[in-house]
Amino acid sequence: MKITVVGAGPAGLFFAYLMKGSFPNCQIRVLEQNTADVTFGFGVVLSGRALSFIAEAEHAAVKRLTQHMESWTDQHIVHRGTRVVIDGSSYSAISRIALLRELQRMCRERGIELVFERRFVPASGVDDFDVLVAADGANSAIRDTYGDRFGPRITDLKNYFAWYGVEHPYLAHTLTFHSNHLGFFCGHHYRYTPTMSTFVAEVDADTWHRSGMAKMDDDHRRQYIQDVFAGTLAGKPLISNKSNWRRWRLIKSDRWSSDNVVLIGDAQRSAHPSIGSGTRLAMEDSIALWRAFRQEGKDIPAVFARYERERRPIRDKLNRAAELSIAWYEAMASKMELAPYDLAYDYMLRTEIMSPDRLAKECPNFFEAHREASMREIA
Repeated sequence: MKITVVGAGPAGLFFAYLMKGSFPNCQIRVLEQNTADVTFGFGVVLSGRALSFIAEAEHAAVKRLTQHMESWTDQHIVHRGTRVVIDGSSYSAISRIALLRELQRMCRERGIELVFERRFVPASGVDDFDVLVAADGANSAIRDTYGDRFGPRITDLKNYFAWYGVEHPYLAHTLTFHSNHLGFFCGHHYRYTPTMSTFVAEVDADTWHRSGMAKMDDDHRRQYIQDVFAGTLAGKPLISNKSNWRRWRLIKSDRWSSDNVVLIGDAQRSAHPSIGSGTRLAMEDSIALWRAFRQEGKDIPAVFARYERERRPIRDKLNRAAELSIAWYEAMASKMELAPYDLAYDYMLRTEIMSPDRLAKECPNFFEAHREASMREIA
């Protein structure tokens, strides 16, 4: 069986790696339009549950990846100068380029052909693959080329954001909220090396226009956000790496496969980072597709049917959670009227996956601190 994977991101590389391990005689080629050492963004974060899921598929892979990771056990929310600590979490983060390089090494060790600086062009006549895996991201050329087969639906959301880096290590995954007379601002930040952190800045639509950011170029926006979060950044500058401001895009596909072509990761459905990184969800898609091949072998229609049947309910649940989370952030102006512990409590329940009872069980210290803060407010 010949498999071509388009996109050498975490989803495409991890799928190729797993497949070659289970089907050593399978010919697998990964095509990537960029060079091997280019990446956009900074660090990616993975929850402890995500790492456990990946480890169930390939424990040795997680062992190798964790050598490059920073880890912590709390989540922090900073509002009105108060730091709220939420226990019961487990997170790790890794530089995106370190993640890609390790996955590339793992693939080469298994004899997988990696072809960089090669854009996929649909062949005329007979294709030279039995299966085409589209792992080419939210702007998937394959999904767009065969759009009538997959029924993609793309919605531009309301909030605006940009990904930056900063040379300052934060203690934990942190949400910092700021407001001024021009609007409301949220910073998502976490360290991914001992000295570097990712910093994602987000504003609602009203702030985007009222603050004048809509009329600025990206360099002036970076400087403006740097001034807003000067204290949070410890005086360090925000680092740009194609850090373009844009709106979140919600991508859904009515169908995940057609003939011998299948979509995984952001090519199939985009992820909102507030409910888990796109990297995590994309790698879990890779695992689901690989497991379908292990169950169904070379029966491609059966493989794709099993993949979608078993994975779609999970992605539908996560997408429902994402949509609720998106609505929460789009309403950040009203949320920031809450007291710090009340805002954190509301945030934790925003997706309806976490219930008050579950929160009390999994985050007992935070739950008790919120209760005590509420009692002080009443008194």
